[in-house]
Amino acid sequence: MPILHHLFNALSLLTLIYVMLITCCFSQEKIEKKNKIDFEIHSGYFVSNKFEPKNPQSFIITNDQKIFDSAFGIAFVQGDKSNRLKEGSLKAKIVISTIKRGSFFCDYDVISLTNNRGELELRYNLKKRESSTAEYSCPLIISIPKIDYKSVKFIENGKLIKNLK
Repeated sequence: MPILHHLFNALSLLTLIYVMLITCCFSQEKIEKKNKIDFEIHSGYFVSNKFEPKNPQSFIITNDQKIFDSAFGIAFVQGDKSNRLKEGSLKAKIVISTIKRGSFFCDYDVISLTNNRGELELRYNLKKRESSTAEYSCPLIISIPKIDYKSVKFIENGKLIKNLK
């Protein structure tokens, strides 16, 4: 066979592979967008010193106001622009939360919250700022519309740290 024919076959094969890769990437992106859950991050709360004080990390999933109130209190400061849950919102929402405790302050960056057939997956990055003088309880508080779910996976800095069922 002539060299031109082999070159044409090689180019055709490379083009086919390229088209398949692009199609696969866009399909995965559509699946991820389809499974994303709208969420809201809340602030302006402190963690009750009576809620699991000896645990280095706690997890909460609730739509019960009493359970929420047993873990969190409202922290008021001057010029406060915190995004707190609206009164009565737990009738239509679920709160998903993790709390880190220790001699560090936490900065959370939520990457995504997805639903794969009832298995919720919360992905976030955590940066710790060490402190030699104080102990902190740092909450990440998220609310989502009330949905049926089987479990919630907490994935911190790319690692599964908790799967609540």
